[in-house]
Amino acid sequence: MDSHKAQREAIRRESRSLFNRLKSIIEDAQFVTEVADSLSQFPLVANERCGSWYIDPERRADQSVYFKSTDGHFGKWDFNMKRLNWHILKLVGSSGGCVIVDSTRNGKRIPDSLSKTVPIWCCVINSAIERHRLMALPAPLENATQEAGVEWDTQFHSLPSVVSRSEHAQIQERIPMFVERLMSSSVNMALASALLAKPLRPIWITHQTDLLHLKSIWSDYNSRSDDSFPYLPIFLVTASQAVPDGQGDREGYTYVQGSADDHEMWGQGLTVPLFWSNIERIAAIADQDECESTVREIVAAAKQVLREDDAATIGAGNLFDWIGDTGIAIGRVRSGRSPGCWEHFDVVVNCGAAEDPDNAGRPNYFYLPIPEGKKGQHDLGAQIPHILRIMAECYSKSRPRVLFHCAQGKDRSVGIALATLLQFYNNGDRSLVLNDPLTTKPRINKNDIQNALLFVQSFRPVARPSRATIKQLTTYFMSSK
Repeated sequence: MDSHKAQREAIRRESRSLFNRLKSIIEDAQFVTEVADSLSQFPLVANERCGSWYIDPERRADQSVYFKSTDGHFGKWDFNMKRLNWHILKLVGSSGGCVIVDSTRNGKRIPDSLSKTVPIWCCVINSAIERHRLMALPAPLENATQEAGVEWDTQFHSLPSVVSRSEHAQIQERIPMFVERLMSSSVNMALASALLAKPLRPIWITHQTDLLHLKSIWSDYNSRSDDSFPYLPIFLVTASQAVPDGQGDREGYTYVQGSADDHEMWGQGLTVPLFWSNIERIAAIADQDECESTVREIVAAAKQVLREDDAATIGAGNLFDWIGDTGIAIGRVRSGRSPGCWEHFDVVVNCGAAEDPDNAGRPNYFYLPIPEGKKGQHDLGAQIPHILRIMAECYSKSRPRVLFHCAQGKDRSVGIALATLLQFYNNGDRSLVLNDPLTTKPRINKNDIQNALLFVQSFRPVARPSRATIKQLTTYFMSSK
């Protein structure tokens, strides 16, 4: 028993090694580059969070997606409206498909996100578009698609080697329920129908895929006028290699399967941009000690540059997103730094990010002390009535340009912005409705909250409020006064 325990501990040490993880990521990233070369006409999209580690930023599409493996776990299959990834349809439609990259840790050859979550998404969207067209067109859909030369596919597609026939059948049974959920939401199905001339079809790629054969099939895809490809391919690339116990011997290091997962636990401050901007230096590292010292130097240098460049980069478009014509923007912490933020906004609401001392004391700057994670769940709910009173006063005087920001612009600031939209903006046309939150609480249900989130995500795709954040909104708006 002692020898087995020692062996397990040795395996854990190897898997936690920063050196082994970075070397493994570099190895798998090379495979992703080879896939990209074979499918060069299709945009390369990262499935957040770990997929981005394997893609050279110079080749990566500006947009990413967020498909969770939990939505594909056995018995838990779901089409999650909070992770609708609607924004990617335009890219897929204009490019004729896309390549999505993810990885998985020990125990799987393909992550559930790629084997089931994305295929469910493809099937639901295909089925919803068919239903939308049947409702919109006077002629049967079959006639319309035949005239267009397109066979519209609404089947659920899976890999038999990964998904059993029984599991496949159980997922297929749930598709109509997922389609109904999508159709009853506020999403623009007419837009989706216009964007996609062909149905979506998942195609899986692993390290065992013959890339030369793959290239020969798809190299002339964009130039062909026949109907050999009656669908838009969604290539699902598993960057990691399936190895026994999740580890494999390499020359000079130990390969760790799915190394990029949970980088906060092992990265020591290293991020995807820092990794790729220093890729040659990292690739030349010879051992663990050198690796840790090099990463410390890279992270420290980046922090210094970040401090020096903050003011100059406030206006960069990727720091925040305007939410339609509401005058509301959601951004990450640097979007709220003074003095640059005041060129874009009249009111800045910091939803718990590190406070900018240059903003403290300004009359139109408001700081909400909402901690990140579970610690902030109750605090966010407590801040909702407070910020709504502030916004009511602001709206009574003018139509200000308002920034809600937190550290990343994904959770806390999204929750507070949603509260503002639900209180002051009409659920239909999103027009401003002045009311006093002390006396008037709109009639809100769960669908209204979901539709408001879909509206926000259509402009800020990275908006991903936690279940706890949505629960706080539900509690506030749906509880009796």
